[in-house]
Amino acid sequence: MSIAHTSRQSAGAVAARPATAGKALLALALVSAWPTAAEETRSLAISAGVFNVSKSETSVEAGVEYRVPIGTWGLTAAGGLSGTEDGAIYIFGGLRRDFRVADGWWLTPAFGLALYDDGDGKDLGGPVEFRSAIELSYEWPKRYRLAVAIYHLSNAGIYDLNPGANSLILTYSFPLRR
Repeated sequence: MSIAHTSRQSAGAVAARPATAGKALLALALVSAWPTAAEETRSLAISAGVFNVSKSETSVEAGVEYRVPIGTWGLTAAGGLSGTEDGAIYIFGGLRRDFRVADGWWLTPAFGLALYDDGDGKDLGGPVEFRSAIELSYEWPKRYRLAVAIYHLSNAGIYDLNPGANSLILTYSFPLRR
């Protein structure tokens, strides 16, 4: 590769940055304008499902999550605790955002950080893990929800071992009144 070719590539990359930043700002504006949950309230979610669902060695999983709307861009802070029948346990915290897709139906992406102990369960490479999820829920008028979610738990390559795990869970959430 010649030096001139490298310079053209670098110049192209620099020119692409403003376009990429513009696209990111446009995406943020669209996401901010998308309808979110009205009258947001604190809620508690209880879940159960299958840990490591896409592999042969699965286990039953159960968890609890506390959700608090923070008001910025429709985001909700969430923190919780999950465990498996094999003794794996993790605590996590992160952000969620509801997107209304139809009357009563919500699609919610979530991302967070977790501290994981494998117990006698799956070794995910280390204690620090990242949790990304997508949830589809139906909400009744008094803000009770039933949802199905899939999430991925992995360390994003910060340890030598990074097998990751996918979970498929059913969640019931209910509002907490003051």
